[in-house]
Amino acid sequence: MPHEAMLQRCKLKPVPVRLRAANKNDAQLFYKVIKETMRGFIIATWGAWDEPRVQRESSEDCLSPHASVVLVEDAEAGVLWVEETPTHLQVRQIYLFSAYQRCGVGTQLMQEILTRAKELEKPVCLRVLRVNPAKQFYEKLGFAVTQEESEFFYMQYPAA
Repeated sequence: MPHEAMLQRCKLKPVPVRLRAANKNDAQLFYKVIKETMRGFIIATWGAWDEPRVQRESSEDCLSPHASVVLVEDAEAGVLWVEETPTHLQVRQIYLFSAYQRCGVGTQLMQEILTRAKELEKPVCLRVLRVNPAKQFYEKLGFAVTQEESEFFYMQYPAA
């Protein structure tokens, strides 16, 4: 389904979201979604986009056993990387192509993470660039800033 059609459809009703394990063939997908969603924020924060670094990190990130591809009706909608540590769940990446933003996909993914954290009685932690408006999304879900640095907000959803 083309992204434009998906945008219209997701405004009408909830969309089915599922995950599949990422693999080495997903490096380009990781790169594309990071470039689309984060390039402007990275330039605003650090003044430049380091193409070789992003390509390299995308190739590495897709190999993590904690990384997944987000699928909406079998279309690749983005990537998710969540690690379960002994003390908390760490959301390392949640990037959705713009056509899949603001239509409940991110909320569904985060609600599943929060449900898992509740089962484990662990908090959920993440960091977000200061210039990224996604901070408000996380606050609406109940996350609070626990630490600030010049480039990042560190946020946490409390344990159940």
